[in-house]
Amino acid sequence: MRFPKTLLIPHLPKIVQFLSLFYFSRSSKKNKISIINTYEQGGGAAKIAKDLLSNSRFSKEIGFFVNKKSTNNQQVIELEQSSHSRFQLFLEELEKVGGWLDISKISPLKLLRNTHFKSSKIVHLHNLHGYYFSYSILPKVVRHKKTIWTLHDEQLLTGHCACTLNCEQWKKGCGNCPNLNTYPAVKVDNTQKLLEVKARILKKIQPTIICPSEWLAERFCKAFPFITDVKVIPNGINTDIFAPQDKKKIRKELNLPVDAFILLFAAELSTSNPFKGGDLINSLMNDGLGENTYLITIGGETTKSSPFHIPFGYIAEESKMADLYAAADVMIYPTKADNLPLVILEAMSSGLPVISSNLGGISEIIIDQENSFLIDSYYDKIAFQKCITNFRESTDEFKTKMARNARATVENKFSLHKMIHAYDKLYESFFDEY
Repeated sequence: MRFPKTLLIPHLPKIVQFLSLFYFSRSSKKNKISIINTYEQGGGAAKIAKDLLSNSRFSKEIGFFVNKKSTNNQQVIELEQSSHSRFQLFLEELEKVGGWLDISKISPLKLLRNTHFKSSKIVHLHNLHGYYFSYSILPKVVRHKKTIWTLHDEQLLTGHCACTLNCEQWKKGCGNCPNLNTYPAVKVDNTQKLLEVKARILKKIQPTIICPSEWLAERFCKAFPFITDVKVIPNGINTDIFAPQDKKKIRKELNLPVDAFILLFAAELSTSNPFKGGDLINSLMNDGLGENTYLITIGGETTKSSPFHIPFGYIAEESKMADLYAAADVMIYPTKADNLPLVILEAMSSGLPVISSNLGGISEIIIDQENSFLIDSYYDKIAFQKCITNFRESTDEFKTKMARNARATVENKFSLHKMIHAYDKLYESFFDEY
């Protein structure tokens, strides 16, 4: 007689927690920090984590644990995935059938046998979603350690979605999910239970929550009012790299039309990104951008959609991104979901005004008509077209003022130095507790 797997499905989180009892960790007196994120490179979360690794005054004490490693940096440790043993496949089957998410991903338990991790007094979590980390093992993993959790999207607040996309179900505890296919997708609606698991784990570990925006902090506090240590540390970027340049000179170097009006759009996967308004960008190109107007796209396709389209693929080098920002006249960003986007900060730091959707924490960066422009609805193509036209036809004096104000905003509020200093103060305060 075969054992009925369906009896185990509701108890999968408890099964995983039970397994963690077989991993042992001893504390150490050394002041080490372990940062955990899905990737070493790619995306805003990876960039912030990597900036901490490179620039914190505690950088020599940091180990950076990732699901996927991209470089040979010895301080970056890849969380090796478990082999597909029969038992691992069994857990994955339960997860799939039961509508759980990442519960079967128990390979991060190996953290408890890593020398650096065992010596860490602080665990700094970033993105744990990405099909590699089970929330159920967190209480064991961070036991006897001070836990910081920086949120880069809304995934912790929901049953599964990284971006709520105007859905309000998270306020009710999820369930009856209308967006099961939204990343990270689930096939069965178990979203209410998934959110309940997160709430129980947060109560156990009581982390210090860091939100880059007041907007996200407010939403987190509504979702989990029992977590009282919630701080706002805005994202920061390197204002020395992302800086204004001679526009005509850089256009000549990049073989761009010197006297044209150039728009810029940047997003991972470029116009194929479902969250960043790529559909509106494609629609703008189909309608025609305007006289002597070109569009640079960064992050995805390299095939021209029109004679006035200048596509760039994925760009890893910050200096090259900075050159493209400096070469453009205005950035278009009709995003559908965002927190405090680095791409806006990088553009504005480079003296590039931005025309953006007004959502998430973007209004904490952009002051409409002063340092850039806000459009109330990301799908309002007419409003974007009108704003582009008005800016293109504005005086050189106005354009210069907007560029100067954009740069000043980032220098004053969103520099890499300010962000690193805030995190270092937090690290230091926790070390002093021991």
